Amino acid sequence: MAAVAGDPRLTPSSPTSTATPPRSRTDEFLYENRNTAAALVASFCSTVAGFPLDSVKSRLQVKRYSSVLDCARSTYAQEGIRGFFRGVTIPLVTITLVRTTSFSIYTWSKDELLRRRWLTGETVPSTAGAGFLGGAASGLLLSVGTSAFEYTKIKLQLEYLIAMKKGVPYEPRGTVQGFLDLYRSGGFRGLYTGFRLHALRDTLGTGLYFGMYDSAQHIIHRSHADLFENVPTALTTFISGSVAGVSSWALIYPVDLVKAKVQRNALADAPYERPLDIFRRLSAGGVTKLYRGLGISAVRSVFTHGCMWSILEQTRGVIIRKAGPPDARID
Repeated sequence: MAAVAGDPRLTPSSPTSTATPPRSRTDEFLYENRNTAAALVASFCSTVAGFPLDSVKSRLQVKRYSSVLDCARSTYAQEGIRGFFRGVTIPLVTITLVRTTSFSIYTWSKDELLRRRWLTGETVPSTAGAGFLGGAASGLLLSVGTSAFEYTKIKLQLEYLIAMKKGVPYEPRGTVQGFLDLYRSGGFRGLYTGFRLHALRDTLGTGLYFGMYDSAQHIIHRSHADLFENVPTALTTFISGSVAGVSSWALIYPVDLVKAKVQRNALADAPYERPLDIFRRLSAGGVTKLYRGLGISAVRSVFTHGCMWSILEQTRGVIIRKAGPPDARID
């Protein structure tokens, strides 16, 4: 086993000892903000990698295609490669604030629950409960800031299809122009079309997401650590993130589908239909209609959330090793 810096076996007189160089201000800043930096890197990479799948998912929810491949081919033929990344600017621009705030609220809320001993975190149910409540608080609070931006993203993703349906010329709009279009047509209230469904989705979804991830990590590293002793940490992290992402998304997918229909109708100037009526109409056609587009969403969740947690943990580990104080560094 490699000795860490500060190992008492390495005394000043030992020929193998080396003096630890003083930490720079940059290292100190990076170490103190390691969670923020790790979340930024992980979220940026996973957002870019998974956005084409998210774009295909949005199209499958509002237009009938024979398959996922048919949707991808049609999008590429009509809009080129840029069609898969239409609306990506908003997630990338807001990702720092959203991810940083999300992890901060989740961590603070969970730590408060454990500190007050309302939940102990010593069992899987207790760990899951703390993670769920922390994530739910994060999702609810952040939905206030993310709803308008996601509505703009959906507008940009679907503007070509809506133009074709209306029979009007298609005029590409950039992110800022799309946001201003929504504001001009309906003011701030228009920007928050579908907000209640958005808040419900994010509250439940984020709570389930963090609760499942924390539960998986508890099982792997504490309650059943012996079973995973020889499994690489990178693999268990990827699996935990993937399971949390796909499971939570599957459970709240009908809410997201109804939200997409409500917002699509508003963008297309279609007659208003109550969310409950949309749900009843879709559910009357069987469970499969409620989960249209779930296949591509499941693939996206497995890929993006597995990658995000893997990159996050790896980045945080690198920062600790390279920029942390001597007693925190690992060779």
